[in-house]
Amino acid sequence: MTTATTALPTGTWVIDPAHSEVTFKVRHLGLARVRGEFTSFRGQIVTGESVTDSTVTAEIDVASLDTGNENRDQHVRSADFFDADNHPTMGFRSVSITPDGDAYRIDGEISWRGYTVPVSLHTEFHGVGQNPANNDATTLGASAEATINRLDFGVGEPGNAILSEQVKIILEIEAALQS
Repeated sequence: MTTATTALPTGTWVIDPAHSEVTFKVRHLGLARVRGEFTSFRGQIVTGESVTDSTVTAEIDVASLDTGNENRDQHVRSADFFDADNHPTMGFRSVSITPDGDAYRIDGEISWRGYTVPVSLHTEFHGVGQNPANNDATTLGASAEATINRLDFGVGEPGNAILSEQVKIILEIEAALQS
């Protein structure tokens, strides 16, 4: 993809999961970070006349968790942590987008396990270009990061020395303009 412009056309953009990543890091034993990703997710960005008039929504299939270790993945999907059988999706919706230096802050809400929790995503916009692998679709790129507290969603026990309460979320997103 070549970046042709940083101007953002108005319309609906659909996240391309083949060229996007939803990952996380959490400390294990207070010593090392364990990384993981969700391999099934979808979302859209609806851009207005101004970036601040835009909205973002997304949904993650929690059972698509992959940490590179199947035994750990099964345990994290279980009722001990994610309870993926009873809470199969995690949703996000933005409530505001504001400039933050050379980047943006997307304030929104994550809904999961019966909880709705505010979150702020520090977001960098990488531009817009044509994607030759997708019929020259107009495509945007962005990166975002946030830190959430797993206890806010009822995941695990407080004071657990094995798993940090803080979880860093990292997003690498490409989305194609649909309309």
